[in-house]
Amino acid sequence: MADKTTTSGDMSELRARIDAVDRKLLDLIGERLGLAEGVRAAKSTVADGTKGVWRPSREESLVRDLVEAGGVNAPLVSRIWAELVSASLKVQGPMQIHIGLEGDRLAASKLVRDRFGAALPTLTYPTSSSALAAAYADAEGVAVLPSPGDMNSWWAALCPGGAMADMKIQTGLPRVRNQDWPRDDWPRAVAVASVEPKPSGADRWLVVSETARSETLRAEAGAWKLYAVDTLQDGDHVIGILPDPLPHE
Repeated sequence: MADKTTTSGDMSELRARIDAVDRKLLDLIGERLGLAEGVRAAKSTVADGTKGVWRPSREESLVRDLVEAGGVNAPLVSRIWAELVSASLKVQGPMQIHIGLEGDRLAASKLVRDRFGAALPTLTYPTSSSALAAAYADAEGVAVLPSPGDMNSWWAALCPGGAMADMKIQTGLPRVRNQDWPRDDWPRAVAVASVEPKPSGADRWLVVSETARSETLRAEAGAWKLYAVDTLQDGDHVIGILPDPLPHE
């Protein structure tokens, strides 16, 4: 039988070490938020003309690099950094999430929280078009909408000549692969903002065409056909980008 004194002593030591790690984590989180304050000051004038708060390509690259470093599974890394980035973004500026996801509200709320954390204010709307319009009118607004396909044709507004052609799809939700990947490789929802999409290092571009292409057709809205492609060609009409989702395990 194990020595209870020794076992108790080992457990006390382990708990003390966990407490020490927790304090270090808290100190590092405080340091990170302090740096976010500095970023806010530095972004008061944005040199490249883009909006200054959310940089989705940088965030996606960061989380992917952390997952590839190993040691912690992708879903946990994604959720932790969603909260950390959410808190930092709240410090940096007035970013809001405009949600136009119909159906199961609890599932929609979880989808958004897993990707954007809990610190950012959220507003919900009865339709995709109303959420998109609200985000368009919001200086730092992000719309979370159902993925293009089936009856979801709101993305036609992002096409050339559309009412909101300067808005682009920035990422897909969830950030982690669907259980049936790669057969089920389409996100449940997408995030849209008035930011030019930039590659994160592993992405598919979303392009629209009025004529059929060789790639798999993802959605149609009026004359527009939507495709997800690995590389761009001259003349492609880009309406967004989808960073590759993280492995499930």
